[in-house]
Amino acid sequence: MDWKKYWDKIATNNPDNKIKQVQRKDEASTFLTVNRISRILEITREDNILDVCCGNGLLTSQIAKKCAHIVGVDQSIKLLEVAKKGSNDVNIEYVNGSALALGKLFEGRKFDKIYMQFSFQYFEKRNQGKKVIAEMLKCLKPNGKIFLGDVPECDKFDEFYNTPVKKLRFYKDKLLLKNEMGKFWKVSAIDEICKDNNVNGSVLEQPLECPYSHYRFDYLIEN
Repeated sequence: MDWKKYWDKIATNNPDNKIKQVQRKDEASTFLTVNRISRILEITREDNILDVCCGNGLLTSQIAKKCAHIVGVDQSIKLLEVAKKGSNDVNIEYVNGSALALGKLFEGRKFDKIYMQFSFQYFEKRNQGKKVIAEMLKCLKPNGKIFLGDVPECDKFDEFYNTPVKKLRFYKDKLLLKNEMGKFWKVSAIDEICKDNNVNGSVLEQPLECPYSHYRFDYLIEN
């Protein structure tokens, strides 16, 4: 799946709807996500934050109100155009680039905390997931934290694809390389990636009020 092309198209097709541009449920769930990220990462006014796969800045602009400085990085130029157009905050910076090359993109720069929300699923192979975590770790200060939010859980595949029609569509789309859901990850696979990188990783069960808690989980990485 060409995710850059996919997200550019979504942005173009929804020019006036920032929620649909990043395929979130609604504004209420967005604020719930912002509060959860802020609480788990223990974001303070002194923190420099990196938002990986920031999209149109929907979350970036809200997290910016809670920290010293935040950088949003995304490979979709169309989504970044929306983010930059709607941003008047002096403590926000947007950068076009790949999550698989963060170390080179931010060479010499380190962040207190890093998060990736609703996007880890788009790294569809284990080695891609391992690479993106390694790249985030290159940009993380000692004793920093990384939050992976809303990761589809492999063991809860049937909770999302809960009808024969949905499953048939999934396998058809996968065959045609048009699977818009990306990868359902095993928690144990991310545990192993963390172990390989000599960092601590722990799964976080989502509270029921989170709209996707029936088939997604969060994950915290600490170096």
